[in-house]
Amino acid sequence: MALPSSGTISISQIASEFSDTAPHSMSEFYRGGGKVPDSPTNTSIPTSGQIAVGNFYGAQNRVGLPLTISGNTQNYDLWSNVSGNPGYSAGSTDITLTINPGVFVGSTSTGSYALSIPGSFTSGDTVTVVNNGTVIGMAGNGGIGGGNPPWPENASGGSNGGNAVYVNFATTITNNGTLAGGGGGGGGGGRGAGTKPRPPKQGGPTVVIYGGGGGGGGAGYNAGSGATGGQNTTANGAPGSSGSPTGGGGGGAGTTDNPSYGGPGGPGGSGGGQGANGNSGSPGNGGPGFAPDFIRGGAGGGTRGYYLVGNPYVTYPATGTRLGQVS
Repeated sequence: MALPSSGTISISQIASEFSDTAPHSMSEFYRGGGKVPDSPTNTSIPTSGQIAVGNFYGAQNRVGLPLTISGNTQNYDLWSNVSGNPGYSAGSTDITLTINPGVFVGSTSTGSYALSIPGSFTSGDTVTVVNNGTVIGMAGNGGIGGGNPPWPENASGGSNGGNAVYVNFATTITNNGTLAGGGGGGGGGGRGAGTKPRPPKQGGPTVVIYGGGGGGGGAGYNAGSGATGGQNTTANGAPGSSGSPTGGGGGGAGTTDNPSYGGPGGPGGSGGGQGANGNSGSPGNGGPGFAPDFIRGGAGGGTRGYYLVGNPYVTYPATGTRLGQVS
């Protein structure tokens, strides 16, 4: 609570505001000297030399430190932005981070966080985040479609989405926007197979392989990449589409060169949206008169990321939109 802005102030009031024990001396209360924070509210208090009670009108033992994210960014670490700030006073600072509307805070990898609030702050500090934008993890990439050697016969799964927010210090989050884990990547489609007729003198029908479609990338900032369809086949699978910050990309189509021969390969799964799992790729299809051992199943989609890791540290005056896992 700030000292009065007018009227009479006593040294005992000053001592109470700045947690000083008796006996009291005015020389204990220089700004930046250990008891009085060097903050904008305390600029009338000298750092040395002559000091008087009248210098303390409106002074307080708290520092308000506002920070704003006004443009898209990635891997924002709150402590890194606070610790070197000249307005920070350990243990007596009220930090408020505001994320502006329309802004995306994302990550450069699925193994790192879009927004980190580590436990490096000092007891007595307060941390508040006002999110009016979107904080979202990096998305998972799609899995490749199954094909024919030397291309892998089996489709690969979509990769997992990354995490949005990490908290390890008591934090108030007023979420007027969106917190979302990155979407998982879609799984690749399984290869298909069929039989292609040939003249008897060439040995009769032969087995032909059709590529599965590639999986789509998940939603995130950064978004996941779509994967390549199955290759080295009679007909290659189509690639999946990349995701975007707001939605997952579609899976690529499986292919065949002639529906009467059999196939096609299975389509790839679509990437997960914000905070959503990626979809599995479909199995390949076959045709009449050949061994089904040539067909392969589709691969699974990637798992959605966490919108928050460190939930016990967080209080929500407004919950907004929260998508994905939480722990």
